[in-house]
Amino acid sequence: MGADGDAPVERTAAPVLIAGAGPVGLAAALALRARGVPVQLVDAKPREGIGHDPRAVALAHGSRLILERLGVWSSIAATAIRHIRVSQQAGFGQTRIEAADYDVDALGYVVRLGALNQALLQAAQAAGIALRFGQALGNVARGSDTLIASIGTEQRDASLVVYAEGRPTGEHVGSKDYGQTAIVTEAWSAEPHGALAHERFTPQGPLALLPLESGYSIVWCVRPERAQELMGLDDAGFLAELAQATGFAQRSWRRVAARHAYPLTLVTRGAMPHAREIALGNAAQALHPVAGQGLNLGLRDAFELAETLQQGITPAALTAYARRRKFDRAAMIAITDRYVSLFSNDFPALRGARGLGLTALNLLPPLRGLIARRMMFGLR
Repeated sequence: MGADGDAPVERTAAPVLIAGAGPVGLAAALALRARGVPVQLVDAKPREGIGHDPRAVALAHGSRLILERLGVWSSIAATAIRHIRVSQQAGFGQTRIEAADYDVDALGYVVRLGALNQALLQAAQAAGIALRFGQALGNVARGSDTLIASIGTEQRDASLVVYAEGRPTGEHVGSKDYGQTAIVTEAWSAEPHGALAHERFTPQGPLALLPLESGYSIVWCVRPERAQELMGLDDAGFLAELAQATGFAQRSWRRVAARHAYPLTLVTRGAMPHAREIALGNAAQALHPVAGQGLNLGLRDAFELAETLQQGITPAALTAYARRRKFDRAAMIAITDRYVSLFSNDFPALRGARGLGLTALNLLPPLRGLIARRMMFGLR
């Protein structure tokens, strides 16, 4: 049986070649292997370079279900998000989203990216998936029914090439500079987080406080010049600025970890040059971190690829996969982009409209539920 309980279909075709041993690439490999699809995964990094990323990521409830079906969830240390409070700085209105309203244990979870990667890598090794490290995928020659891929000095036939690492590059790639930089760190306060996450919209960009173990994962998006100022402060100065920005999430901040800064750009890839080449996750779209949807979207990409191809890698199946993923991808790109556009400013009229919108959202459970389900499961 496969990792998710489905009976694998035996095949002798050329393998699916996956480039990238990050969470999305490994999830795709596991899901395909569970359905009897032969898989080979390559990554330019050495084996010891996989799984040591200390950054935290937010996983939606739907992503937990995927990881459970892949047989890895129980080995991942995760901090539950059971409550979410959304508010805006210098304006009225807030809304709360509660896991109990949707009959789930948690709306999402915060995990360390390295630990997630290690759990998936160990599962891939246990499943007997062919893994090659320290060798990058090179040129891909395109035929009508197969591909020939260069890996180091070798040439390998592939029924499908899946790109699951890096950001979109080359032709048919669009980008949008948000004029924001994300400061990513961890901080600890005197008060327990109580499984409550905060999404705080400020005129310069969103500020997310995500419960992580005994503290918080912080993603603070600001204009580049402001980011430079914040990065230049000592720890006490940074925590004082953080306290001023958090509003409803006012904390008695005690300690902060090292800070890292990342410029924010929306990057999207158009159609791939060949039907038997597919991009997943960040290789297909790199999103703004607001609402934490990037990795969740990538995991849905990976799982639905395996679902669609379990009866064979045919032109009809590849077309069906593209059709199935089109609307979820477009919706998540549009939602995150519009959040940034609508909330990252200090126009008085928009501030009032945002306040009314947040208040209405708090008073209208069906609308709040629609948004919560989109964040948990995507567009299905």
